[in-house]
Amino acid sequence: MMGRPTATKTILEARASLLSGLRSFFEARQSLEVDVPAIAKAPASDPWLDSFTVSDPAGFHVGYLLTSPETYLKRLLSEYQCPIHAIGKAYRANEEGSEHAIEFTMLEWYRPTSIRPFQAMVSEIQDLIETLTECGRPEVIAYKDVFEATYGLNPHQATVDDLVGFGSDLLGAKAASSLDLDSLLNVLFATEIEPHLTNHIVIDFPAIQSALARADLDGADRVAKRAELYISGSEIANGYHELTDAVEQAARFDEDNRRRESLLRPVVPRDDALIDALTSGLPDSYGVALGVDRLLKVVTQSKTLSECMTFTGHL
Repeated sequence: MMGRPTATKTILEARASLLSGLRSFFEARQSLEVDVPAIAKAPASDPWLDSFTVSDPAGFHVGYLLTSPETYLKRLLSEYQCPIHAIGKAYRANEEGSEHAIEFTMLEWYRPTSIRPFQAMVSEIQDLIETLTECGRPEVIAYKDVFEATYGLNPHQATVDDLVGFGSDLLGAKAASSLDLDSLLNVLFATEIEPHLTNHIVIDFPAIQSALARADLDGADRVAKRAELYISGSEIANGYHELTDAVEQAARFDEDNRRRESLLRPVVPRDDALIDALTSGLPDSYGVALGVDRLLKVVTQSKTLSECMTFTGHL
């Protein structure tokens, strides 16, 4: 029957318990829960994210539904420089399937620290999973190690020519030859590596995938200081040692739009409010975004994301 809840009462009870556990976890760590608007003046610049636009009844453009609360949380972090987190809805157009939804619940948290911030972030993700699930403590592995074990190539040194043959095996020669380096890395990782990650945190991604994270040298390799949590083959959380350089961030926004143009995707306005926050002083910090519905799917051993969402009929 149309209009009935998607989730069973048992799942709703598990959802409430998980949300309570998440809040208790961060309260115990002196993190302040904050509420942020659902609409922003600028959308995420990530070339692979599509944002919903918001207009008033007269058709006047108001802004964009958040793909994550990141812009607002970093502006708060710049102002108050204390641990903060938010739990709320996020929206991404053109994302549907067993692992995706256009409206979902996201937990995002930020913690200022100058003491080994990347290691502190990884440890906190491990603590959260060990505390709130029966999965145990996630194993930490380097992107380079798992990529080399699968493909026999160092992903930080690989070129399009090195990877296109592997892509051809998966997509066909014509499709693979149309992809750039970032796209090939994404396809190869998602297809042959992600499904085998049972309870792992992958660290130090290729620098081309830095997004809003710092990039640093690891020996001869330049790596993105990112950490992604995977459980049962699904990405659950994504963390960054945050980029605090406003000039570098502005350059990355511009590069994202150049990539959007090359991919024939819409160019988006630059998030100048975030640039202003970085200019006024974002502390050395880390931030993590976690998909609550995906974590609930793991905790309850559900088959699809929709089973873990109260209603999905409007999606």
